[in-house]
Amino acid sequence: MMRTVRLYGSLAERFGASFRLDVRSLAEACRALGAQLPGFRQAIEDGRFRVVCGKSRRSKRALHLDKDLITFGLPEGDLHIVPVIRARKSGMSVGKIIVGTLIAVASFWIPGGQFLLGLGISLALQGVSSLLSPKKKTEKQKKSYMFQGADNVSEQGIPVPLIYGRAMVNPITISAGVTTANSNGLPTA
Repeated sequence: MMRTVRLYGSLAERFGASFRLDVRSLAEACRALGAQLPGFRQAIEDGRFRVVCGKSRRSKRALHLDKDLITFGLPEGDLHIVPVIRARKSGMSVGKIIVGTLIAVASFWIPGGQFLLGLGISLALQGVSSLLSPKKKTEKQKKSYMFQGADNVSEQGIPVPLIYGRAMVNPITISAGVTTANSNGLPTA
């Protein structure tokens, strides 16, 4: 089915605003554009996008596609690929500093607004401390299939809960032993 694929934002500036393609799904459209436009595939892999199928990207009847519908056969209508703007943590920290400073300064002109001074100072200091603190490296959690039952994905060094009375909680394995066995059931020599 012939449809118009419309690109927005940095994609439109770099590759062009619209293309007329014979595609059934979003995956086919991206594959076709990636074959024709050098660098398109890398731009799609590096960015975050919102994809809408319909006459207009703001239409109430438009179909908003998520990652589960990439290979889904689409209904009639244009395909809109819109970049999503992401905020960075350092930007949030600078924003806290600016807003906190503005609140603290505004407290001098608002009658009875002395309580805002403490709020503004604490918000600005929170932004400064988040800029100065080191970023924690996040590791992917490794799924363990060693134990059966509830998920047991605890890390080394976490506190062990001490429970008084009765409680229903997920267990945390503190220590475990592993023995080997032959798969055919015969004892090992």
